Amino acid sequence: MSLAEKFHYSDFTRDNYRLLLRKAKENYVFRSYTDYRADERFVLWRHDVDLSVHAAYKLAVIEAEEGISSTYFLLPHCEFYNMLEAEVVGKVHDILALGHRIGLHFDNDFYRIKDVATLEGKLRFEADLLSSVFEAPVEVFSFHNPDAWMLQQRDATYAGLINTYAEYFQTSVGYCSDSNGYWRHRRLPEVLERAEDPCLQILTHPAWWVESPASPRDRVLKCVQGRAEQTMRKYDQGLELYGRSNVGEK
Repeated sequence: MSLAEKFHYSDFTRDNYRLLLRKAKENYVFRSYTDYRADERFVLWRHDVDLSVHAAYKLAVIEAEEGISSTYFLLPHCEFYNMLEAEVVGKVHDILALGHRIGLHFDNDFYRIKDVATLEGKLRFEADLLSSVFEAPVEVFSFHNPDAWMLQQRDATYAGLINTYAEYFQTSVGYCSDSNGYWRHRRLPEVLERAEDPCLQILTHPAWWVESPASPRDRVLKCVQGRAEQTMRKYDQGLELYGRSNVGEK
């Protein structure tokens, strides 16, 4: 069996993403973290935006075309995009304009927090930052790369924010994730086809969903190279705009 077959590269195309949304709509009603009802077959569809806001926007467009809204969790300490960069802010506004919501993707390891009081203080600080920058409510958070301590924080809310790893979501709601660019536990197409879970929380990471099948590493490389090329274009354009010499230009 090839790596492409073993890790289902062909699952992770944007065309297939659209089909998965349609399949989900056959058996579930799409809800947000603030309006789901335990007595209905709901799906909470969320995105942890670890690598690319531009990739997130492409999925947001597909979802809007399919009449679906979801929640995009932004990572203030991301090493792959700058949350305060004008173009990134613009893309997030575009996502919001399509009817989606934003949440906080919280990197607990950045602070090395191991007590709830400190956790709540930092959650509130970062949620307020996102809300201010993007002029949108932030009512929910997800942990970035949760370790055992984070997964033990199972209260429904912290600092007034809904916790996607709360006890209810961990024990009463089915879960499926594309973490690391492959299905680590359950394969989403099979989960949606069987529709055995009475309700679901689906976690996707937008950069994994591309135009044509590729390995997870190649998908990351595409994000990194795309950002590098864009950065160089901005550098060249800036020098040209101000009439300065671009020394070493080829």
